[in-house]
Amino acid sequence: VVNGKTWPQLEVASERYRFRVLNAADSRFLNMALFVVDGPGTDGIMGTADDALGAEIPFYQIGSEQGLLPKVVRIETGFATPLPGDGSDVGSGVTPVPGRFAEQALLVGPAERADVIVDFTGLPDGTIVRMTNTGPDAPFGGFPDIPANPETTGQVMQFVVDTDLNDDDGDRSSHPANLQLDTNPGGVAKLGVPDAVQDLALLEEESALLCVTIDAVTGVIDLDPNSVPPNCDPLLGSVPFGPKAAVLGVNGSRGGTVQLWDDPIAQNPALGTVETWELWNWSADAHPIHLHLVKFEVVNREVIGGEVLDPEPWEAGWKDTVIAYPGEVTRVKALFDIPGLYVWHCHILSHEDNEMMVPYCVGEPEVDCPAELF
Repeated sequence: VVNGKTWPQLEVASERYRFRVLNAADSRFLNMALFVVDGPGTDGIMGTADDALGAEIPFYQIGSEQGLLPKVVRIETGFATPLPGDGSDVGSGVTPVPGRFAEQALLVGPAERADVIVDFTGLPDGTIVRMTNTGPDAPFGGFPDIPANPETTGQVMQFVVDTDLNDDDGDRSSHPANLQLDTNPGGVAKLGVPDAVQDLALLEEESALLCVTIDAVTGVIDLDPNSVPPNCDPLLGSVPFGPKAAVLGVNGSRGGTVQLWDDPIAQNPALGTVETWELWNWSADAHPIHLHLVKFEVVNREVIGGEVLDPEPWEAGWKDTVIAYPGEVTRVKALFDIPGLYVWHCHILSHEDNEMMVPYCVGEPEVDCPAELF
């Protein structure tokens, strides 16, 4: 649904529009793109899921969660191209910049926001532009992946150009390629060398309640009543049984140690300090990690044991939610400038409601946060 409507249609002028996009799904990562509908598909009926899609219309992203980007980023499938702000664009002096993933378009994880401009100028009256989603229906772990069902979850919404809606004076907005963004209001400097580094982990935890044996031939599952994880009976070959739970942890660089909500607070930045938080993702899925209180810079990502990757072009501004991919370390840096008790968590709602959220304290224990939490 979009704003509470299933597969809505919006009539638009042949002008430029600014959309503020929020992914408010429980767990779905959306990978959105815009295409002109050329005509009916094999069913011969216009307006159904198999309509023939033609040219792709780019998104021009100008901002993320906490403000504007340093440069406008032109986003279309497989490409994310920062623009110089002098009027030049892809096709007029700017070389397209390939994205990290060939399948990636406007990728927005749960709770991430994207401030975008879509340019409908020059499209004839009656043109249909459809927004599709190729993010997976299953948990997301990066591309390539099996895309959403094109007949259902692969359809988001569509726009229909109605030139009767055009402004009588014409579209007086600036083309996105001409925009020079004010990314530093008030002259606030970017963050420098951190005062401390937090070594954190994203983990999966087996059931802590049941052990079972599984017959390798028949597949029959029997309860092992004499043991409790993690001490399942090795003589029986029993194993923990139940769904894995995503949890947070510490000591990420050493494989991670689980940290639960009721455990003593382990993250305690001193007031006024800058910290880099390293998120070592040892789980099978990507997690949108959100820190309360602060806005942060995305520093980089590092494949565990491998390549260091720069932030995505649309992550060059201030953010408060970041996608942490499996098998990677994601680093963010923030200034902790307000004392008190806050939380950090995965923004997949069913994860944060099941122990993938823990408190942290800024300032002095017993002064700025209750002593019993330490």
